[in-house]
Amino acid sequence: MNKIARGGLVFLLSLVVSGQAMAAFVLNGTRFIYEEGKKNVSFEVTNQADETFGGQVWINNTTQNNGMVYMVPAPSFFKVRPKEKQIIRIMRTASVLPSDRESLFWLNVQEIPPKPKVSEGNVLAVAVNTKVKLIYRPKALVTGRHDAEKKMQIIHRGTETYLVNPTPYYFAVTGITVNGQPVKLSDTVMDKISQFAPKSEVALGHLSLNGTIMVQAVNDWGGMQKYTLE
Repeated sequence: MNKIARGGLVFLLSLVVSGQAMAAFVLNGTRFIYEEGKKNVSFEVTNQADETFGGQVWINNTTQNNGMVYMVPAPSFFKVRPKEKQIIRIMRTASVLPSDRESLFWLNVQEIPPKPKVSEGNVLAVAVNTKVKLIYRPKALVTGRHDAEKKMQIIHRGTETYLVNPTPYYFAVTGITVNGQPVKLSDTVMDKISQFAPKSEVALGHLSLNGTIMVQAVNDWGGMQKYTLE
């Protein structure tokens, strides 16, 4: 390996290490559920660093395909001292969301590092953005959510096999097994079923899945859970 290549590799590794070292914010959840009827839903941002960090919060609308605002965070900008917490509240606007299915948004929490001190010389400041799911759940769907993953179906059409979600809920599927053996799925398929939309289906490939089929998925509290399909 020549000197230029070695230098580039060292620089890339330093970026990774610095990024890991500078990650300051931790959220108190990996997903948040906003149930219709609630005034707001809140979450905590903890600053694990030894310095005061600034932060910015925003919400991406991914399912409505328009420029309307449905959720707003407060505060959207903040400062949090070392080892302390900031509570962020998310509130709905007057914009109407579907009442027959869940809607998916992405919650972003961006770190704003403190300005490096002059005496520190050349310093690489890495600002980490944490991105988690924010799901809006209509009131009529709240009571039916428990173990709804069991209602997913495996359907064979010709040589193609599909995983079908006939429910009004978003699922985060992380794996499928048949008779206890894991089913090998492509990265593209895994990406699709990790945010499995209501009333949709995903082609799994040319597979023959017969026997006891189980799916592993992330529940509302961020834990992994296995479900035997009905």
